[in-house]
Amino acid sequence: MASTPDIEHLLRRTEYVARPSRVAELTPLSIDAAVANILAVPANPGSVSFTETENWQRGVELTHYWLDRMAHDSSRPIQEKMAFFWHGHFCSDLSKSGSAELMREQIDLFRHDGLGNLRELAIDMSTQVAMLRYLDNNQNKATSPNQNFARELMELFLLGVGNYTEADVEAATAAWTGHSDDWQTDEYVWRPEWHDASTKSFLGRTINSGGDPKLHGAETIEVMLGNGVVPSGASVAANRGRPSREVAAEFLSTKLWAEFAGTPIPGAVRSKLRDVAIANDFAIEPWLTALLTDSAFYTAEVRSGRVRTPVEYVVALLVATGHRSVDATPLWLMEGMGQRPLYPPNVSGWKHNGYWVNAGAMAKRTDTARSFGWRSMEGYWNGDGLLHLAGGTLSRTEIQDTTYSDDPDGLLDRLLELMQLELTSSSKGALSAMVNDASRWERIDVLPLILLAPEFHVA
Repeated sequence: MASTPDIEHLLRRTEYVARPSRVAELTPLSIDAAVANILAVPANPGSVSFTETENWQRGVELTHYWLDRMAHDSSRPIQEKMAFFWHGHFCSDLSKSGSAELMREQIDLFRHDGLGNLRELAIDMSTQVAMLRYLDNNQNKATSPNQNFARELMELFLLGVGNYTEADVEAATAAWTGHSDDWQTDEYVWRPEWHDASTKSFLGRTINSGGDPKLHGAETIEVMLGNGVVPSGASVAANRGRPSREVAAEFLSTKLWAEFAGTPIPGAVRSKLRDVAIANDFAIEPWLTALLTDSAFYTAEVRSGRVRTPVEYVVALLVATGHRSVDATPLWLMEGMGQRPLYPPNVSGWKHNGYWVNAGAMAKRTDTARSFGWRSMEGYWNGDGLLHLAGGTLSRTEIQDTTYSDDPDGLLDRLLELMQLELTSSSKGALSAMVNDASRWERIDVLPLILLAPEFHVA
């Protein structure tokens, strides 16, 4: 049987927040069984059905749909969390892809196969039009090679900086020639006349040596995750001569640990996760299971070692207030906080922790808390006289004139109950001082302060 604090920590990292119903469901289980429950995602998670016609409006619609899936509409939010992880890893953006439909296609791949197999996921995303456009592989020709995709496939997606040579970049670029698109239909197009089918050497292995030329590009992924060898000319001296699959497994293990734990990965954990990845042929679910069941994931350092990203912060606010994303309209605020889905800052994606702690981003978090608080209080002053939160309503009469008029701490407890929140004694003490010092009419202003409590910013 797992401890309640362990389950709450596990849920915050995998399902955005520790919903009381899920805590109650998983606490009687062992950690292994709880992780298996969390990872039991539906095979067909569905997709957004666009009602808008303009492309930018469809992008907004897709983002609202995705945020609601994270906050309200998925029985297993880890599916959306993993999709967003891959969105920031194998990233594309709406601006360069030029189509919300193409972004939906890519995100749906990550949602459907984000816990599947890394090799298959990498191969599939490589020829989606959103990626072809984002890293310019749609213009990669034998007569005019474009190295962007082939380079990033190794540097940022699978191997890490310095574990290959420029000759490997050139070989991979040749292998990926010919994959293109049609700007009129937004469909994938194979252009055999653009393909360089000459035999190449890549990470010590021969590629492009025959077979279907459309599969030559995918062969580079097979080599990286298979029998490739880091060449002697690679700049990371410690990895020279090592199997590329080991280097890839360590690289991705480090990224997964950063996503879920937030702290530097211990060497022993990285080795363990590497071995699990290789033993399971890069199947993602057992890889992630090994991470989430490792004792290092439950240390005090890891529990307090991760700042919520803006997306995670907004999801926590949506859960606490019960709002739908389209009603809370958080997208412009997310831009100010530094993270809006469909618009990664560059091909490196988003970072963690200190990346989000700066004056501008934190000021926007304050604006976001105020916006969500105002939305909850919209009818309180001018309408039905009710404060609306996830767990129900409170009336202006109750707060000002009857139940809580002489019980400010009771009001604070009731607000926390309606948002299904537990705060530390220090946070609650500070809020209690504020609500006790306020007049009956001003006590409602504690709501946005609750939404700014430290517990909302540390996952």
